[in-house]
Amino acid sequence: MVRAGGGVFAIVLCLLAAALEGFDIASMGVAAPKMVPALGLSKPEAGMAFSASLLGLLIGAAACGTMADRWGRKPVLLAAVIVYGLFSLATAFVADYDLLLAVRFVTGLGLGGAMPMLIAIASELAPERRRTAVVSAVTAGMPIGGALVGLLARTDLALADWRLIFIVGGIAPLIMAVVLWLWLPETRRADAAPAPKGAGLAALFGRDRLATTLSLWISYAAIALVLHLFLNWLPILIVDRGFEAKAAAGVSTLFNLGGAAGGLLAGLVIDRFGARWPLALLFALLIGALFALASPTAGIAATSVLAFAVGFLIMAGQFGLYGLGPSYYAPAVRGTGVGAAIAAGRFGSAVGPFAAGELLGAGASGSQVVWFTVPVVLLCAAAAMTLTVAGKRAA
Repeated sequence: MVRAGGGVFAIVLCLLAAALEGFDIASMGVAAPKMVPALGLSKPEAGMAFSASLLGLLIGAAACGTMADRWGRKPVLLAAVIVYGLFSLATAFVADYDLLLAVRFVTGLGLGGAMPMLIAIASELAPERRRTAVVSAVTAGMPIGGALVGLLARTDLALADWRLIFIVGGIAPLIMAVVLWLWLPETRRADAAPAPKGAGLAALFGRDRLATTLSLWISYAAIALVLHLFLNWLPILIVDRGFEAKAAAGVSTLFNLGGAAGGLLAGLVIDRFGARWPLALLFALLIGALFALASPTAGIAATSVLAFAVGFLIMAGQFGLYGLGPSYYAPAVRGTGVGAAIAAGRFGSAVGPFAAGELLGAGASGSQVVWFTVPVVLLCAAAAMTLTVAGKRAA
């Protein structure tokens, strides 16, 4: 295959692939105001449908990391992109709840396998002094994709038929798979010896590694729980406050644009000043922004500004942590280490939308759902601080 443009070109391809993943992850939440009544789903059923793909994300991330350490990053990434493209497209044509759960679960398998590969490839292409910034920039493609699906949802065509969101979200990754096949380099050396048997487990749970692993997993899971709760439920929470679906799509777009900006800035700041104090300040500001967003009296203008701020802070935290993750694992086990951490994050991703659906189904208000995220953010902050103090980076 052609190898074009060097590292910068390949990093741009990773960013574009991440944007398509973000488009597909956000598509359920953006389509929900039209899709849920069209399919006759209750709020708990909608929560299960959101979480089905996120459960697939967990399994895909855990399995594909180990596969990539054995067979290479590129083939695993290509397979993952093709799977989630095909099943995102299939989502447009489901007609009942059970089939929706199955299709979204398989979509999640592909989505889960893609992101660990993109992070591993970006970290291996980046200069060491800019590694966090580069990985954060690539993962910032996810909220860019989320913003794009929000913009698509505001068009007359998408408002008339929610299926258009999944048709676009399915065809685009299939095209991207061809582009990646042609021009993305393999970053795992062909002559690299496979990691010794048990090396992955030792990297995760060996001597002096347990605090690193647990703090990574808890921080990834907690921030992902909060992020995916908002990605999937924010449009419905906005509609439930009495605003129109078109306004809700606009708020979702601002949430994702804030996330893209936060992810880009977080990597630069962490590379310049280290992780500990920037992350501490970020989580403190996030808690304040969540309390403000929970106010039931906020108008659409204030809600939009707060959604941008919350998206900025949540994704700055997540992508900053994503940028740090690869540095804790040696190259021979990096796919396993990053994949396991992201799998822990995907567990949080699955819990968040499900928990919100259960809370709303039990009669909780949108404000109460937002308040529910505050102790989760505190848990994430504690784990992130533990990581920066006690975490053991790879030699």
